[in-house]
Amino acid sequence: MVLELKLIFFFFTKLNTWTLSPANATEISPCSWSGISCNHEGNIKSIQLINTSLEGKLHSFLFSSFPHLAYLDLSSNHLFGTIPPQIGNLSKLQYLDLSNNQFSGKIPPEIGLLLNLEVFHLAENQLNGSIPKEVGNLKFLSHLWLSKNQLTGIIPPTLGNLSNIKVLLLRNNKLTGHIPHEIGNLKSLSTLGLSLNRLIGFVPSSFGNLSNLVLLYLRGNELSGSIPQEIGNLTKLVKLLLFDNHFTGFLPQNICQSRVLENFSVRDNNFVGPIPKSLRNCTSLVRARFENNQLNGNISEDFGIYPIMELLDLSNNKFYGEISSTWAKCPQLGTLKIAGNHITGSIPPEMGDTPQLHELEFSRNRLVGEIPNEFGKLTFLTNLTLNGNQLSGGIPLELGLLTELKYLDLSANKLSNSIPGSLASLLKLHYLNLGSNQFSQEIPGQLGNLTHLSELDLSNNLLRGEISSQICNL
Repeated sequence: MVLELKLIFFFFTKLNTWTLSPANATEISPCSWSGISCNHEGNIKSIQLINTSLEGKLHSFLFSSFPHLAYLDLSSNHLFGTIPPQIGNLSKLQYLDLSNNQFSGKIPPEIGLLLNLEVFHLAENQLNGSIPKEVGNLKFLSHLWLSKNQLTGIIPPTLGNLSNIKVLLLRNNKLTGHIPHEIGNLKSLSTLGLSLNRLIGFVPSSFGNLSNLVLLYLRGNELSGSIPQEIGNLTKLVKLLLFDNHFTGFLPQNICQSRVLENFSVRDNNFVGPIPKSLRNCTSLVRARFENNQLNGNISEDFGIYPIMELLDLSNNKFYGEISSTWAKCPQLGTLKIAGNHITGSIPPEMGDTPQLHELEFSRNRLVGEIPNEFGKLTFLTNLTLNGNQLSGGIPLELGLLTELKYLDLSANKLSNSIPGSLASLLKLHYLNLGSNQFSQEIPGQLGNLTHLSELDLSNNLLRGEISSQICNL
């Protein structure tokens, strides 16, 4: 124990930023030092110095002199340099957290000697090189965080040997190659994060074996092919993020058969075909993003009532049909975007009964009829985009009640009559586009009160008269 005392004191004085407690710590047991704890025999078993402004390298730490150390947490400090291979001498280590520092270089393969390790956390450093295949030796490992580094190379297939792993996070690196099918062996896995890498190829059908998976993040890679239908077997899946890839084919048909899915995003891919029928009754959905694909189907039939839905984006697909009044029965709906499709019919006045709505985008469709007066009840609305349709009639005076509105685009329609002065009440408005319509009469001078306005477009109308000096001062 005296040897441990000298060695640990030497290490931390080298770091030069650690505060000993009490003042005469060099003369008493280290077990009373801040961040140090010992077992009954007085051997150091835990070092926890989180966010203590430590600076320096680990090379002064004589790992072999701490044979009883089970817990080492030096996260959120200013440690730098490489991780010494001697770390493999900590044979009883169960918990290792060096995250949120400035470590560089490679992960030493000697990590594979820490056979008792359960938690391994190196996220948010500057590590490079490949993930050592020896990590697959850590049979007791339950949590592996390597996110936000600069790791390269493939995901080692040996990770499929981690039979007790629950959380595997490798996102925000530069990993390449295919996702190894051996990942499908990890039956205990609840969270898998591979986002924001350079992975290619298909999603292995073996993912259907991950029966305990709750969170699956694959976004921001170069993955392709269709999503295996076996993904529908994941009955515990709450969050599935597949966006920003090159996926094709149909969406999995049974993606929400257990009705626990909350967040589903497949935007910015090349998916085709209809929305899976299982999503119509997926009442657990909170966020669903389908924009920028080639999906099709009747929008009035493919979606149901979602009591806790907050966001739905169907923009830039090939949906058709009419906007259903049932959207008003989604009381938490805050964002509804259906821009750039083939939607016909009129806007149902019931849309005014969606109290939480703050973004509504129906632009670039084939909508007809008038803008409902009931929109005046959407007092939380910040973005209203209806441009590029065939809407007619005047602008409802009630739009002047939308005092939170910042963005209003009604351009490229067949709107007529005069521009209502009530729009001058929209004092937070920074974008107003009424261009390419059939508005007549004069431009209301009250629009000069919109002091936050940075863009105003009234072009291609039938306006007459002089432009008010108030407008010129904008």
